Amino acid sequence: MSSDSHVACGQVEDNKVKVQNLQHVFNPRSVAVVGASAEPGKIGYQILNNIVQNGFKGKLYPINKKAREILGVPCFSSLLDVPGDIDFVVIAVPAPLVEGVLQECVKKNTKGTVIITSGFSEIGKTKEEQALKDIADKNNIALLGPNTFGFVYTPAHLNASFGPQNLAAGKIAFVSQSGALAISLMGWTMMEKIGLAAVVSLGNKADIGEKELIEYFNDDPNTSVILIYMEGIKDGRKFMTTQVKKPVVVLKSGSSSRGAQAAASHTGSLAGSDTIYTAAFNQLGMMRARNFTQAFCACSVLCMPMPKGNDAVIITNGGGIGVSATDECEHSGIKLLEDPVWLEEKFRCTMPEFGSTKNPIDVTGGGGCKSYREAVKIALNEARIHAVIVLYCETAVTDPVEVAKAIVEEYNTVKRNKPIVVTMVGGERSRTAIQILNENQIPAMTEVREAVSGLKTLYHWQEISSRPKEKAAVVLPPAQALELIERVRKEGRTYLLEHESREVLEACGVPMPKWGMAVTAEDAVREAETKKMYPVAMKIASVDIIHKSDVGGVILNIKNADEMRAAFARMMENVAKNAPKAKIMGVNLCQMVDGIQCIVGMNKDPQFGPAVMFGMGGIFVEVLKDVTFRVVPFAEQDAVRMIGEIKARKLLDGYRGQGAHKESIVKTLMAVQRIAPYVKEVDINPLFTNKDGSFAADARILL
Repeated sequence: MSSDSHVACGQVEDNKVKVQNLQHVFNPRSVAVVGASAEPGKIGYQILNNIVQNGFKGKLYPINKKAREILGVPCFSSLLDVPGDIDFVVIAVPAPLVEGVLQECVKKNTKGTVIITSGFSEIGKTKEEQALKDIADKNNIALLGPNTFGFVYTPAHLNASFGPQNLAAGKIAFVSQSGALAISLMGWTMMEKIGLAAVVSLGNKADIGEKELIEYFNDDPNTSVILIYMEGIKDGRKFMTTQVKKPVVVLKSGSSSRGAQAAASHTGSLAGSDTIYTAAFNQLGMMRARNFTQAFCACSVLCMPMPKGNDAVIITNGGGIGVSATDECEHSGIKLLEDPVWLEEKFRCTMPEFGSTKNPIDVTGGGGCKSYREAVKIALNEARIHAVIVLYCETAVTDPVEVAKAIVEEYNTVKRNKPIVVTMVGGERSRTAIQILNENQIPAMTEVREAVSGLKTLYHWQEISSRPKEKAAVVLPPAQALELIERVRKEGRTYLLEHESREVLEACGVPMPKWGMAVTAEDAVREAETKKMYPVAMKIASVDIIHKSDVGGVILNIKNADEMRAAFARMMENVAKNAPKAKIMGVNLCQMVDGIQCIVGMNKDPQFGPAVMFGMGGIFVEVLKDVTFRVVPFAEQDAVRMIGEIKARKLLDGYRGQGAHKESIVKTLMAVQRIAPYVKEVDINPLFTNKDGSFAADARILL
């Protein structure tokens, strides 16, 4: 095992202890607030007041050298004056005092702490922050922050933050890299009556980050779904070891490819930082949201029961909104139940005679609350219906609040046996109805798209959670490949010539057409005829020529020996004229192949390390940018999923006689990741694929 692997294993063990110790953060028996203040304008007062007002049942110790008591709670001048151990400590003192307080936490056998104080790495004081991390690591203290507003955990009635009070209880754990954003969204969820199990502000992430919190909430019985607001991560390799057991929705800001500089390869120019984040989320089984509204809607639906099949019904009082929902379902891949006779039999009794029992079930504007109640009851009780979408357009004759109450009553009667989402469009009454539904853990929105998107996310998570668990492991490349790479390094070159790239990639398992190298025209003829290559592509081989076409160094579709000799002579004449100082090593020969043009590549990302790309190739790769990535190492099933993620996947499935050889594409992806740790970039463009196989028509490796 390498030294890096040994360190990684040690980090995993430390991580497990830290995750376990988060139990003392969210469910402490005792809490101390260092920097508690009697002045209402101070953060130390706000935090202590939130803990008191939120009804925390454990022992509470305000630490203040001057005050005898604050908010009726007796004070201590120091942590060391508190009798016994302290499970969890909130630190809200000036930055120069924080390290000393943390040392006192060690003496009090504290298992967790949140450092509210700012003035560390966010202003360049990385050494001071690292000192806190070192103390926490040495003593297995789970440390949140510094530079955080704290956290709220509703099941324990613990609000250890200077954010809002009276957060509604629910099943969503919200983890945010931005404290200010988390505070504002707490207020928004309170207004919308969306319940939360936790809100955690990460601050500078000196110690505890997204990985540890996901793994803690994985096993928290009070949490059903985890929502992450992320601006970036410090250690992508560590993040890729995150264990995901519950649905995780990620809202990642900074979607522009600011870190993607134009590179010497297609892969490098397409591998923007945000693209690799998306790849990492896909690989880990996390789901990405576009905005806050979509994220919270998705999380609310993910708290619903899993559907037991694919047939959904829409219940509506308006034809227009019903058609809109039908369109959204089709775009989202949500299947609507189609059985006109059965639907007529079941739902005709719920509506006026001019209503429609086609799916959508249109009870019409004259149907009223009774029609909604009966239609919802049938939909919830019928086993053939697996998901329910309820739409309501506000009318003068039907009270949306009564409709909301009816939905809640019927859903509770069937003991919440299937997912249901609701959209209500209207004024203040509809807004109140939405709040009633959300308060009762029934996802309700103001737009059809949000509701359908949320349901799609639930189906997506069902697919993710049913995937077989396959361990990702990179097989080492053969010795001959590594020896060739080392020889090129010793020569001082930063890239492999085409024949060298082919040799390395073929040794790793990349399927190649027939190929060879020749120094003279007669060598070229002999190679082509011995290996039965015709028709052949010929390309110049020179360490001094990168763009071969520019100097006349590429000739295609050579069909026989006479054409080969003529092509060789013409190429040497062109290169001598256009690149007279270039050192010529010979020519590369490659059998001409056809099929669908794909691209396979590899690039090194600053956060995540090697990442392998697949997509549509050829001359359009930079224009279409129809590509997807996976971070190394990835499992074979991830390679299979990559093929299904690109927009042109239907072309690969087979169109007008064309089709891809997916097994050999997967083989190519797995082979490229074998060499990924040892090189900087790989480009196979194009990789031709047809029904008989896939073949690397061109190959390039940068060191």
